Amino acid sequence: MPVYKISFIILNYKTKHLLRLVVKNLLELKITVPYEIIVVDNASHDGSVEMMQELYPAIKLIISPTNTGHAKGNNLGISAAKGEYIIIMNSDIIFFNPADFSEMVKYLDKNPQVAMLGPKLLNGDGSVQNSCFRPYSILTPIYRRTPLGRLPAAKRDLSRHLMTDFNHNILQEVEWVLGAVLVARKSVLDKIGALNEAFFLYFADFELCDRIRFHGYKIMFYPDVNIVHYHRRQSAQGSIWGGLGSLFNYTTRVHLKDWLKYRTIAKRQYATHS
Repeated sequence: MPVYKISFIILNYKTKHLLRLVVKNLLELKITVPYEIIVVDNASHDGSVEMMQELYPAIKLIISPTNTGHAKGNNLGISAAKGEYIIIMNSDIIFFNPADFSEMVKYLDKNPQVAMLGPKLLNGDGSVQNSCFRPYSILTPIYRRTPLGRLPAAKRDLSRHLMTDFNHNILQEVEWVLGAVLVARKSVLDKIGALNEAFFLYFADFELCDRIRFHGYKIMFYPDVNIVHYHRRQSAQGSIWGGLGSLFNYTTRVHLKDWLKYRTIAKRQYATHS
């Protein structure tokens, strides 16, 4: 039997100050459902570990000797979790209402076919952030990472992928939710496996969504919970052709590498969209 209702898994990599703020935020909310916080440090070497040991010695801290990436790092936390539900979250997240957690727990308790919730994410200015997606086409990552995204065909594909027609005020089933905050049923992760460690930084969240749906469970967008995600993504700059240099920066290389892995896995296991 689970010891807690919720296990918060916070993966940290060189975000010491954000980590301190997000842990402080959770503790100050006075959450009423039984919960635990697990911090996984992915070899930050920026004082994060020492800060946690000094300020929050009671919180479970898992120290990875190397940067194992997003999937493997989170899996370290999931393996140690004793909660019925897992909240996987980045360190750049702020919650506001302690009642949100009890409401999500009630919803999941009543809907056992739902394996994952994606709450509504807001930008720092209060605007709604894209957090639900339709699967990539073969060119979507190129469009997202280069100025080719300005082309008319690219804009149509990105609009489809980003679900610009999506109503963020309605509880509804979706295909993909963003991994910045995922609320998952631990028993389902135990059954079908957690995040796929073939991925280093990207697509582990989307592949998990595919796997959940493949096994007959539902993923729901849950609009009644509003969370601020202080996320900043570098956009491709410059002219269309000159901007192709963005293909050679580190983040883009990792994104495309993980995308190729995703296509291979998806074709082999789920016969999903190409």
